[in-house]
Amino acid sequence: MPSSKRPACQVCNNHESKYTCSKCMTQYCSVPCFKQHKDFKPPSPPLRPLTSLTWPYIPEESAYPDPLKRDDPKPLQLHQYEAIATSSPVRKAFSVNPRLKEILRMIDSLRGAEREDALQHALGVSSSDVHGPAPITLTAHGAQSEEDVRALRDLAEAVEVAVRGGKQGALGLDWGG
Repeated sequence: MPSSKRPACQVCNNHESKYTCSKCMTQYCSVPCFKQHKDFKPPSPPLRPLTSLTWPYIPEESAYPDPLKRDDPKPLQLHQYEAIATSSPVRKAFSVNPRLKEILRMIDSLRGAEREDALQHALGVSSSDVHGPAPITLTAHGAQSEEDVRALRDLAEAVEVAVRGGKQGALGLDWGG
């Protein structure tokens, strides 16, 4: 009859495993190994190479920019997209609030003025001063807490810092308080 030797403990690698964690299926041999396993934070998943990302179309800048368009919003350039994609504060903003992706998808599903109003509401910026009537809120699409507003602001500020590339004198967001 073949021996029924169990695999080694995945925590200490010194003894046969006797137990399996019901959450992550890690095999361990004892209570101390279980406690050590429970306290262990797994490393974050590896990042995809930037070359594997699909970037939006980026028009080339003119060698002779139009002075009348100097103050117009400019499209992001490739290096700015890369700065956002590799920014630790941007990644942290997503890890702190798991609802952030869901909120952004809800906003992205809206169109036109409805999207603009929902984004301003989500960021806690009063659009009623600018556009008149009360803004369309995300509560129709899912409750939004003060924590969600803070997470969206943190994300917006992290994106802005990444886009500015450390240039503190550049135009920026002013959240008031």
